[in-house]
Amino acid sequence: MDQLEAMLRGAYAGQAGGTSNYSTSQQIDDAYKVLGVSSEASDQEIKRAYRKLMSENHPDKLAGRGMPESMRDMAEERTREISHAYDVIKEARSKGH
Repeated sequence: MDQLEAMLRGAYAGQAGGTSNYSTSQQIDDAYKVLGVSSEASDQEIKRAYRKLMSENHPDKLAGRGMPESMRDMAEERTREISHAYDVIKEARSKGH
């Protein structure tokens, strides 16, 4: 259980709050960091990283592994962060960034 909590807390290390003060370039760079891939990664590699992270961090899956209910909000925030990062990258790539 302590490992699970550490994993979730570690996911937030160094993460800034909202994105309103970020430039588009910084948002894209941060999105790649969230997914743990480089900007040179293929679309397939990015999708694979996204799916893996969503599977590892999904609140329902973590609850099945014994995560306390009190940590559900943290897991939900992490999945939102992963999903947002994936969306930022997809949008940037469709616009040719």
